[in-house]
Amino acid sequence: MSDKLRLRLLLGAMMFFQYAAWGAWAPVLGATLGSAEGPFKASGSLIGAIFGVLWLACIFVPFVGGQLVDRTIASQKYMGISALFCALAAWMMSQQTSTGNLLPEIFPIIPTGGFALWLVLWSVAFAPSIGIGNAIVLHHLAKETDTTEAERERAFSMIRTAGTVGWIVVAFIEGWAKSAFPNIPVVEMAVSAIAAVLWAVASFLVPNVPPALKGVDPFAFKRAFTLFGKVPGFTAFMIISLIASAEFQFFYTLSGQFLGSLGVPEAQIAPYKSTSQMAEVISLAFLLPICLKKFGMRWTLVIGTLAWSVRYFIFATKLFLPVVFSLSLHGVGFAFVFVTSYFYIDRVAPKDIRGSAQSLFTLVTLGVGNWLGSILSGKLQDAFTTKSGEVSTVNWPMVFIVPAALTLFSAIAFAVTFKEPKVSEDELPATFSH
Repeated sequence: MSDKLRLRLLLGAMMFFQYAAWGAWAPVLGATLGSAEGPFKASGSLIGAIFGVLWLACIFVPFVGGQLVDRTIASQKYMGISALFCALAAWMMSQQTSTGNLLPEIFPIIPTGGFALWLVLWSVAFAPSIGIGNAIVLHHLAKETDTTEAERERAFSMIRTAGTVGWIVVAFIEGWAKSAFPNIPVVEMAVSAIAAVLWAVASFLVPNVPPALKGVDPFAFKRAFTLFGKVPGFTAFMIISLIASAEFQFFYTLSGQFLGSLGVPEAQIAPYKSTSQMAEVISLAFLLPICLKKFGMRWTLVIGTLAWSVRYFIFATKLFLPVVFSLSLHGVGFAFVFVTSYFYIDRVAPKDIRGSAQSLFTLVTLGVGNWLGSILSGKLQDAFTTKSGEVSTVNWPMVFIVPAALTLFSAIAFAVTFKEPKVSEDELPATFSH
């Protein structure tokens, strides 16, 4: 085995376990917290507030992590240490039977103990790793002297897709663990802890990525804001992206509980939802490049956003088989909307601020948009929940009509306002995932 292949496999393993640590709990935690038979019995608002913790961290923490790896600590060591913190926090969450002291009506989440406090620590450790992991891979690929830029982009795509594969694989492991270890209060977090330990091992084995040791301007991203005035249609694009990303959390926060209400056993929710990541891999590998060349970015964005809208309209029918098949539309929508958006920004931003422009997009969508979506989804669930004694019944069709309408509006807005940048036909986007 060549040194280049060995390094790429190691980088793929780092990505695989990083996203397995996240994917172990993200698809199913809402169902666990909201279960009438479980210890938490959390309301929709509370579940939304808890899910919003990671996205709040994505708003504030990555800039701190970026400064540390730019100035102080090697990137792979930062990843390894972050992974160990995530492992500790996840294991502690797996043993909790209380959400902690939460005051969601005063502020989205104010934890003083219990599950929520450990989730805050997990999120603070994990949030910077999303960008730093990509940077580590790109750093090592850039050092290859015997490959072209296009070959390095394809290599990055394959390595990054390992993260999506990790998300898929851990779904089946988590489903088995729920049946095998019923006495662990939050078994998905125990699985996450094990994945995080393996993530740490892989990170520490990655060759050194030293800090730049240069005076990096902590507010360099401010130059990206000039795109709002210089690029036609950029402001509309960012506003629509914010609205579209808010609906993302209706799927993460509510779909586990929704599938449970349709009769899917709790241990099978994660495997069912993994079909969305399978569709994402297929879309990234085959459908997205074809669609971009044939229809361009505007209609690729429209098709992806409509995929989300169709899925929510199908959810509103509560018909089991159509709902199960529609889960794959999440992956199609993610590939078509988010990856195309990263590609669009890479085209319209000057080369020297592309990283900052991507960070701005991530802040707006993964940060603000997802946080707003987490809070809104929980509020809507509570608004359409009725209680009869100890039994709560959610009017799911009314809940899902809201994101269906939002994504339909976003698709129409993309069709009307998006300004197509010039892209050469042989350019293909790199792969990004959640």
